[in-house]
Amino acid sequence: MTQIRILREADEELRAAVQHYEAQRLGLGRALIHEVRRAYRRILERPLVSRLERGDVRVRTIGRFPYRIYYRVRDEEIVIIAIAHRRRKQGFWRGRLAT
Repeated sequence: MTQIRILREADEELRAAVQHYEAQRLGLGRALIHEVRRAYRRILERPLVSRLERGDVRVRTIGRFPYRIYYRVRDEEIVIIAIAHRRRKQGFWRGRLAT
């Protein structure tokens, strides 16, 4: 059974985004978490559908928020490398690929 493993950096990025949205409007951070979980489910269902970004790293957009999930498909797991705003510098996550 395939499972998702989230790198610490990606988890920290999500937490920062949730705090930002929650500060904007109560409940908005929770909505972001809901959309991310929904994206995770879709990735688990069809991991190879999302477009390749670079090498074997794939990218999936997150519902109603301007964020992307960068991930790799491994034998028994999907590794979430980054969760980033669309305006963030391209390729910032490449240093995480050794993990």
